[in-house]
Amino acid sequence: MNTPRTLRSSAPLGLSCLAAAALLAACGGGVDQPLSAEVQAEAQAPLADVSSLAPNVEPSFHLANVLPPEPSDIDADGSGASALRAPASVALGDDLAGLSTAGTTGEELRRRVLGASRDGSRAMPLAGSTTSVTYYTPAQIRSAYGMDKLPAASSTNLGAYQGSGQTIVIVGAFHNATLVSDLAAFNARFGLPTCSAVSLAATAALPLAKAAAGSGCTVSVVYATAAGGMTTKVPAANSGWATETALDLQWAHAIAPQARIILVEAASAGSSDLMGAVTLAGKLGSVVSMSWGAGEFSSQGSLDKYFQAAGVTYLAASGDSGRGVSWPAASPNVLAVGGTRLVANGSNRAETAWSGSGGGLSAYTAAPAWQATIQVTNASGTRSAPTKRAVPDVAFNADPGTGQYVYSTAAGGWVIAGGTSISTPQWAGLVAIANAVRGLSGKAALAGTGNLVYRNVGAVAANYSSQLLDVTSGTNGSCVGCSAMSGYDQVTGLGTPWSDKLVLAMSNW
Repeated sequence: MNTPRTLRSSAPLGLSCLAAAALLAACGGGVDQPLSAEVQAEAQAPLADVSSLAPNVEPSFHLANVLPPEPSDIDADGSGASALRAPASVALGDDLAGLSTAGTTGEELRRRVLGASRDGSRAMPLAGSTTSVTYYTPAQIRSAYGMDKLPAASSTNLGAYQGSGQTIVIVGAFHNATLVSDLAAFNARFGLPTCSAVSLAATAALPLAKAAAGSGCTVSVVYATAAGGMTTKVPAANSGWATETALDLQWAHAIAPQARIILVEAASAGSSDLMGAVTLAGKLGSVVSMSWGAGEFSSQGSLDKYFQAAGVTYLAASGDSGRGVSWPAASPNVLAVGGTRLVANGSNRAETAWSGSGGGLSAYTAAPAWQATIQVTNASGTRSAPTKRAVPDVAFNADPGTGQYVYSTAAGGWVIAGGTSISTPQWAGLVAIANAVRGLSGKAALAGTGNLVYRNVGAVAANYSSQLLDVTSGTNGSCVGCSAMSGYDQVTGLGTPWSDKLVLAMSNW
């Protein structure tokens, strides 16, 4: 019998998504604790020049401090039967409580939880009020957010409601040598459609031809140049980023299981390499997911051009350190995705704002015209339309204390992950499904999705109440305006999706 194993990490905090203003870092999991005053001050320090962003930055995601048992194979037949069960939960006890130590030292356990600690991966102790960790399977997440109500694949819809014919592009840094095998293990355990590995030649014509409607899942890995092209040169390995990209692909696939998925690997986490990868991503698919960020800097607006390829929706994680705005989530050209804490059993779902969800008002970027439909709480406590870009736009489950299964060889196998890194690719999957359904009637892929969500959902009361869950409690800081509330807020944005209704609406925009 497999038993859950718990750990309270004694690892140092290290980098956080907003902790180094001059660095780019993956937001793969959540920081469910406040940053020190010194770190917060560093996070707010503007960059003098974007070219000073340093390469070789380590990812800053956190895993829940639980080593779960291997998930049940109840879903292996594709039935999604786990959706009929309550999510698994494990109480947190003393250090290493419940662990059979035969043949396993405490240090060996720590190495497994922390993954490659030299690369920045680490477990994050949960908030002191948290006494347990709950974790969800793909079927449970799909049921909670209404994706199980979407039509099954048929000869008429050609699998559009599973994302067939669409391409989701994940942008990450460094190389993940076990990406395909990790995805295969995830798919096998949860009965998800298999993904055929397809090689894309560095000389392939760009923009890449669209996937055919009715085609199944394929997965490809390409290596980007700083100029936005493809190369045969494999980036250096980095196990922290490997866990990041593993969770990105697995959960984009869990939401849109028939979509083509391409991972674009930048040679490093420096700005030049990552912007080259973003440029390439816009030539490969219509949905680009970015689970990384940096503190804001005064010249960030000069990079908005990288997020505006025609017919492409860009999504960015809002950050995992609570109150504060990160880039590229601050760009008006991306859909910024924040995080919630999920309590769900079947289709019954309740959410509160996750304390780690990045959000606030940009220090540098003006509010786009489409945010004129919302009001934000200012430092004085008054409510008015924002003059600066408000973040995030939408949200999804992100608290590692209500995390989701991920299989990562780099992290030692099955782990529980959260963070706005995991909420972002799931929203990317929803956009891909909407694009596929639009394609059935000859409509073009969505672009400017943030604009449309505000105008077509947030500004229309009947649509808002039926298509999004308005999260009204929880906070990401102690400031005025740091709490979730009715309508738009700077923790969860407009809220989380009722996917079946939202996809139908998006397909008709």
